[in-house]
Amino acid sequence: MKKLTVFICLFLCLALSVTASALTVVEEDLDQAGAGDELASIDNMYGYFEWNSATNDSCCELVNDNGGTALKIAGVSELFTLDYIPAEYVFSVDIKPLKDNGMVNIFVRGDMPGALVKLNPKNAGTMQSFPYYEWDWYAENGGAGGSGVGGSGAAVSLTGSGFSLKLKKYAKDGLTVASKNFNVKTGTVDLNAYNNVKITDTGKQISIYLNGELGAYIVLSDESVRYESDGTNIDYYKSAEVFSADGKSLGTVEDTRLHYKGSQLAVAGRFETFYVDNIIMVTGEHAIEYSNGEYTPETSADTEPSTVTDAPGTEPGTTGAEDTVTGGQTTGEETRQSAPAGKSKKGTVILIAAIADVVIIAVLAVFIPKKKK
Repeated sequence: MKKLTVFICLFLCLALSVTASALTVVEEDLDQAGAGDELASIDNMYGYFEWNSATNDSCCELVNDNGGTALKIAGVSELFTLDYIPAEYVFSVDIKPLKDNGMVNIFVRGDMPGALVKLNPKNAGTMQSFPYYEWDWYAENGGAGGSGVGGSGAAVSLTGSGFSLKLKKYAKDGLTVASKNFNVKTGTVDLNAYNNVKITDTGKQISIYLNGELGAYIVLSDESVRYESDGTNIDYYKSAEVFSADGKSLGTVEDTRLHYKGSQLAVAGRFETFYVDNIIMVTGEHAIEYSNGEYTPETSADTEPSTVTDAPGTEPGTTGAEDTVTGGQTTGEETRQSAPAGKSKKGTVILIAAIADVVIIAVLAVFIPKKKK
């Protein structure tokens, strides 16, 4: 009986590991909703994303735009994933930023805002946290370089000729949060139209595509590091090297603030209005191949492969110059609202693994009691 119990436990663990590694797809075009609808009416983004703002006049609402429904995000606010996304994953959004000023960004490899808190003498002596929309106050507090938006992660901000790639990093001066900025030229970009930004991440390399073309990629080091002055016990990549699409090194960032054990994804604006549509997040093994149309998950004969499954898991596992963008202080009281939920295609990517789990649990429920008798 003891051997049988061990065998069943091992078999159950194997089946659960299959389920955990299954492909998860969230695909939201927002067109099932209408302008003015409650954000909670979009069922499948709920549980994945949350919206947070810092001013009373900030908003995240469904509007008519470009012949369909889109998210209008305004003021000082951020839309971010509730959990860390384990590699590998793909994050894709259509974004209309309207301006080229570095204040509208897409973040990957960030960490949960609120973990890092610093006393900020230049912001009325407040205890400063670092949401994705927040100014890092680096130069204002004596840092040897320019300030930028956000407290962690790699940030992509569209420009008229491509995009700016900001890698947040640790610094010994300022409030210890700084940036290194790389300007990537891909060709003329219409900031008043929707542009697709697709980011793939394997945990070893982050690749950034603009309108279907590779713009740049980041090679991540194997080593991790913690910054004791943070007091957060968060692990970051020790270094990251940025390359242009043709493989030319643009520079290396040491002591990054790119989260090592997972990736929080976000879109954020600081005193700006922008629009987002067609949000796609694919996680798990074969996520990149799936997003490229090169992989079809195994499914039962009467189901389709494009699906929303379980919520993402918690933690797994020309040289650019310093950022010189300037900005003002955040005002108003911080507020938090429920996540905009989403409606997307449903199916059964993990159906086979789920059925295996159910069968095993049924065996445990029926077979073992009989043995006891």
